Amino acid sequence: MPFLCVIVIFINQELIKYGSDLHVGTYEIINRVVFLFAMAVMGLNHGMRPIAGSNYGTNQIERVNKVLKYPILLATLVITLGFLLGELIPRQVVALFTKDETLTGYAVNGLRIFFMFCPVINIQMVTANFFQRIGMAKKSIFMSLSRQLIFLLPGLIIMSQFFGVKGVWYSLPVVDILSGIVVTYMLLVVYRKSVVKH
Repeated sequence: MPFLCVIVIFINQELIKYGSDLHVGTYEIINRVVFLFAMAVMGLNHGMRPIAGSNYGTNQIERVNKVLKYPILLATLVITLGFLLGELIPRQVVALFTKDETLTGYAVNGLRIFFMFCPVINIQMVTANFFQRIGMAKKSIFMSLSRQLIFLLPGLIIMSQFFGVKGVWYSLPVVDILSGIVVTYMLLVVYRKSVVKH
């Protein structure tokens, strides 16, 4: 959690550097909207943890597979709902937070960019928790940190230097794609090694 606070501070600094206080306000609105859907996915993760751990401990591999499959499907539905709201009716969503027209314009644009590849986030969130519960703590930690530390910080720095505020916004979906690829690859490797395969 403290590391996430550092990331938020860094994003705000980049927005102030290349934009204005309104862009920081925009990010706060977007963050609040995304957090609503992220909380639902976190709830699925917490429900999955004891089931995954106990079934893996008793070698009920078929159930372990289902424990991973169903939360990913449900999380995909939740995040896809957020994606549809962000892409189809962003102005109505932003109107819940502000009536300022300038801020609304920034937030509508930012929300659409931010949610562009948001559906892939759920795979990273669910899989990281899953690996933690089946005794693969190192993989779980790597997945949790890779998005922010390996991809997001460098992505923010590089893209904001070239594209300013737009670079900050676009770095977020780019990071989602990269972390999604890494998580999918790691999951496939685990299955090929028959660790969670019946």
